[in-house]
Formats: sequence, structure tokens, C-alpha cells
Amino acid sequence: MSTDITSSPTPGTATDPWSSFFGRLLPRAAVTGPVLLLLGALCVSAGIQTLPGDLDWISEPEGMLGVAAIPFLFATWVVTGRTIARRAPRAGIAVTLIGTVAAAGWAFPFVIRLFSADLVLNDFDANAINDAWEGDATVYSLLVFVCMTTMNFVVALVAGIAVLRTRVAPLWAGVALIAFVPTFMAAQGAYVAIEVLYPLAIAFLLVGVTGVVGADRDGDQR
Repeated sequence: MSTDITSSPTPGTATDPWSSFFGRLLPRAAVTGPVLLLLGALCVSAGIQTLPGDLDWISEPEGMLGVAAIPFLFATWVVTGRTIARRAPRAGIAVTLIGTVAAAGWAFPFVIRLFSADLVLNDFDANAINDAWEGDATVYSLLVFVCMTTMNFVVALVAGIAVLRTRVAPLWAGVALIAFVPTFMAAQGAYVAIEVLYPLAIAFLLVGVTGVVGADRDGDQR
């Protein structure tokens, strides 16, 4: 007596539906995250639905677009890390792991924006809300905020340097990833020409990620 057992695809093989689906999805998702961030930054530059008083640095659509970008930003650093790992495995793994924290870190500023809009809608004083955000914070919340948000700079620097050293993607992609860091810090940290430098910083991130994603696709086709 014989039993005919239909074999199923081994996970990770080319015929595995799960791997096939995410193989097609991840590159698109990786670019979508920075695109949504850029749209949000442009809303700030254009002054679209900004809050009153001292909260004029907050655009409501920016908060919504930023939160929507977070799931896609996980894909951004997964694809970037995977591409770098082809020539520098440790650096690629570091980019993926740090990028996971960095993607989650975007939740802090964008949720603050949306929460502020809700408070203003419920007749809370805008200047008082702004003073609260800029006031003292507990050691615990400050540590979490600083660690989570600075990971965005760390992962971009690590990825950019890895691209320049390994040539796994075009050199301009590495330069763009590195340029994101000082440009973003000048815009959001020092508030220097934020209407120009904020979207420019995100544009650098998008350009860098696009270059890496293109290299990832080329590598898959070989």
C-alpha cells in the first residue's frame, strides 16, 4: 500500500507563496515610507492646516502621514539591511535591527502632533500645550525619547557609510543617506530654515533608499 503525499514548498524557496509575496511587496513598501514622510514635510512647508499660536510648527496632515509611514519604514530598513548584507553581513544586520527601532521612533513626534491637534480642538490653549512639550520631562521619558529618535540618525549613517565602503549600491545613495542626518538635525533640532531643510532632509532619505532598493532588485535578478 502506498500513500501519495503532495509535497508543499519549503519556506524560503522561490515557489513559497509567502516569500514570493513579500519579495514583491518589500521594495515598494521600502520606498513608500520615505515618500509619505516627504509629503508630510511638504505640508509643513506649505503651512497646510498648521495649529495656532506657538504650535504653528505642527501640521495636522503631517502627523497623519507620518503615522501612516511607520509600517513602511520597517520595510525600508529591512530592504536596506538585506542589500548591504550581500557584501557586509554584520553591517546589514545592524542596519536592519537599528532600523526597526528607528521606524518605531517616528511614532513619538507624530503622535505628539496629532494629540496636540486634539487638545486644540477641545479648546486647550495652544501656547500652554507647546510649553508643556518644551518643558521638563522625567528621566525615563527623556531617555526613551532620545534613544528612539536618535536611532534614525544612527541607522542612516551606518547605512550610508556601508554603501560607500562596499559599493553595494550607487555612491550617490550612500551620500544621500549621510546627508539626511545633518540636514534633518538643522531643520528639526536647530529650526534653521525648516520650511526648506525639513523636506530636503526627507528627500535625501528618499533618494538614498531609492538607490539601495534599485541595487536590491538588480541583485535579485542576477
